[in-house]
Amino acid sequence: MKYFLLALCLSFCAQAQEAAPWTQFSVQAHGEYQYGYRDTSGRVRIPAKFGGLTNARTFRHIMAVSESKSNQDYYLLKNGRTVGHDSVFVFDYQYDCESEGKIRFKDVRRNRVGFFDQLGRVVIPALYNYVTPFHNGLAVALIGARQMCGSGFDTLRCEHPSWAGGRTVLLNARNEVLAELPTHPRAGHVNWYSLKINDPTPDTATTVTLEAVNGNRYTFTDYKKEFTQWLYNVFIPAVHRDEAAQVRALCFTDLAVSARPFGGWPHFTPATFVARYQHAVLSPRLGTLRRGAPGVAIFADDLNTLIFEGRDFYPFLTDCGEHFREKYPIFTLVLTYPAQPANAPVDHQEHFEFIRTAGGYRLFSMSL
Repeated sequence: MKYFLLALCLSFCAQAQEAAPWTQFSVQAHGEYQYGYRDTSGRVRIPAKFGGLTNARTFRHIMAVSESKSNQDYYLLKNGRTVGHDSVFVFDYQYDCESEGKIRFKDVRRNRVGFFDQLGRVVIPALYNYVTPFHNGLAVALIGARQMCGSGFDTLRCEHPSWAGGRTVLLNARNEVLAELPTHPRAGHVNWYSLKINDPTPDTATTVTLEAVNGNRYTFTDYKKEFTQWLYNVFIPAVHRDEAAQVRALCFTDLAVSARPFGGWPHFTPATFVARYQHAVLSPRLGTLRRGAPGVAIFADDLNTLIFEGRDFYPFLTDCGEHFREKYPIFTLVLTYPAQPANAPVDHQEHFEFIRTAGGYRLFSMSL
């Protein structure tokens, strides 16, 4: 009996190791990095043999890889099986990473994009000019458009392609069109994780509602609306009231500041940041800021992982190590100060960056 239990335990542990994500490690050889993967016990499951565009820091079920020696690229599963040798999706010189059990592939001949599932099976055929990864079971796709590169059309070798015409649609995981969208598939500030169907009393100040093809109404939080409301109703009033404890609570655990003359990006804790900058910068710049004030703008931004590389920022990254903007957006408040006289070039700008965390928006960067 004890031998049976021991065998059962070993089998269960082995299955757990296969199910748990593997983590990338790197080895430098001849001036280049090669990547392999370890399991949760630290055992090397794949030796360091990948290079090129291989960017999956976490290997869950399926990933795109490029072998250093053979220069072959394909999709690799944990059991060693490979698929898609002629259809690896590349956009802006980057491979895709698995998201919600799916990964994008490209039919190069037809210049169309679809999805493999975590077992390497085609679950959504390559029908789309472009499609986003899935978030909360939803993806945004462009279909029937013409690809442009500069002034030409249907060019296959573009680093930053764009499209003309076509339809932008919202898809579910069964490849069903749920709604027609008015915007480009990579545009907008929609929180896909906030979906409410037929909400009887949506807050129009912070949400956007789509009319579905089946007659339902899909309501989502609009990140930019949400941030703007938080900025003027929560953050700025706390700065104005000089509530140091509240301002500290509205700061991220790791803040970076750049000032003129440029001396790098020193990092601060919330306590040291507020002690140094509350009266010197925050109160005079933001304490009396009002909506619609001249020289004030809000832009969506991406996380600079070269500056913000500490462990506190890991939760805000995808499995590819990129900013997970669909769940943790960043908004930059920009204050522009025109030079004198009025027709002179702009003197300078000041930037205040905020990131959406599990606890709400937090200030994490300031550039003066």
